[in-house]
Amino acid sequence: MADCNQKGLSLINLLIPPKIKEIKISEVLPCLTSSERIRIVGSTDESLSDLLPILYLYLPQSTYSRQSDSVSFMYEEHLITVFGAGKITVSNLKDRDEARRVLEYVRDLLNRASIYLSQCGNPPQELVDSKPKVSPLELNKFLPKKDCGKCGVFTCYGFAVKLALGECNPNDCPYLKGEEAKKLRKKIHTIQI
Repeated sequence: MADCNQKGLSLINLLIPPKIKEIKISEVLPCLTSSERIRIVGSTDESLSDLLPILYLYLPQSTYSRQSDSVSFMYEEHLITVFGAGKITVSNLKDRDEARRVLEYVRDLLNRASIYLSQCGNPPQELVDSKPKVSPLELNKFLPKKDCGKCGVFTCYGFAVKLALGECNPNDCPYLKGEEAKKLRKKIHTIQI
């Protein structure tokens, strides 16, 4: 199940209209952690419940709550929570422009999850229940240990931390090629969307 969409989804993506056309900002509030920042509440008219397990399996350090019907994860320095009813919250934003950019990232994730759902169906509950934790120490074993900074991070271990948080991609390392990059991607993402 985890590899059912390894080939051909980019073409499918062109043929299937996006499920989420827009995420509207419905509230702008002061951020709870900094008076110089804002947090937003966004909404879409679509139910997102069926996409939450897929997001959870794709995003390395996400948390999934069946009770609140939500998935929470970090993107850059923002805590994002996606609720099944179509509500999306984002914290620690500079302004509305940054909010729109982050919501566009979330919209893209949701649409990729929707394509996964249409191609592969719902992931098995056993897979959701047994999602492995992603450890930067484990990911670091796959890295070249050159500490060259060409990936945008000063050290390979720093790069491993960013990989574990889902903030970068194995392809960002110029020394990871072919099979090694593929193995690392499988370690990071339980499924590919």
